[in-house]
Amino acid sequence: MENQNAIKKKIYAYCNKAERCHSEVKNKLFLWKIPVSLHDGILADLIIENLLNEERFACAYAHDHHVFRKWGKEKIRQGLKRKKVSAALISLALRGVEDKDEKANLRTCAVQKLNKLMNDSPLKKRAKLTRYLYGKGFNVEDIQQVVNQLLREENI
Repeated sequence: MENQNAIKKKIYAYCNKAERCHSEVKNKLFLWKIPVSLHDGILADLIIENLLNEERFACAYAHDHHVFRKWGKEKIRQGLKRKKVSAALISLALRGVEDKDEKANLRTCAVQKLNKLMNDSPLKKRAKLTRYLYGKGFNVEDIQQVVNQLLREENI
């Protein structure tokens, strides 16, 4: 087993590279076969050093997945749940995602996908586009509205 200073140095470096949540750090400690008896102490040290902050992680996750991956709020919510982030922090993080920005992302994703479906029938386009946007985590009513609007515009 590695000595405690080496373990701390390794986990500090891991947390310095990107925002991490508690579950990611715990998984990494298990992966590195660090004794469970040391986990709580290491987590406490990381929190004290402000290298581990669940609120900061949730907000960064929501922002990055919204901006860079063009995910909708529902997919972000599910991703944060998978990371075992509390419901209160998920709500807080999702407040940072503006509805107008989400609708802009929805439209951008829909237009890009629709351009790839040029040879499909209108019915197939609607089904594929709706399924794709739903998978990106957008609101069903918003999806229907954008899909209807784009398909109307396409027929003109």
